[in-house]
Amino acid sequence: MLAVLFILGALCPLSFAEIPIRLLSPTDGVVAGKFPNAFLLAQPDCTVFGDKTAYLLYIDVDRNENSTKSFQVPTCSVNQLGYLLQGLKSGTNYNMSYTVDNNSSAILTEKTTTALDYKQIDTGLPGRSGSMVAITVILTLAMVALVAGLIVSFFFSG
Repeated sequence: MLAVLFILGALCPLSFAEIPIRLLSPTDGVVAGKFPNAFLLAQPDCTVFGDKTAYLLYIDVDRNENSTKSFQVPTCSVNQLGYLLQGLKSGTNYNMSYTVDNNSSAILTEKTTTALDYKQIDTGLPGRSGSMVAITVILTLAMVALVAGLIVSFFFSG
């Protein structure tokens, strides 16, 4: 019975394999997986799909536009965390899926972050609080007293 299982396992190792697809997160060692115009996706498993060509199908849900990117899945000896999908639109929903050989992933639906218009960023200097004014006055008076003391000690020192 065990021999039959080994033979079946050798004949169809990937017949029902599904490629996991997800955005990378801070637990993976990156700051974020979502950006205003890009996604950082986890790559297919290098032990199974290493050195094979992977196709990433992504669909702009809002406009119903399909696009495909292809890339080489790195071997396990290469330390590359993810695949950066660039050139996306800010604040847009996307459906993404991997295809390697005859294996495909589930569909991942994500939305890019919305970028602020640079003209909306407030760069003005806010007013000072009362405690900041008091500290500034005290430090200024202390500096004047220190400089006056140095000048007086210089003239009377000899």
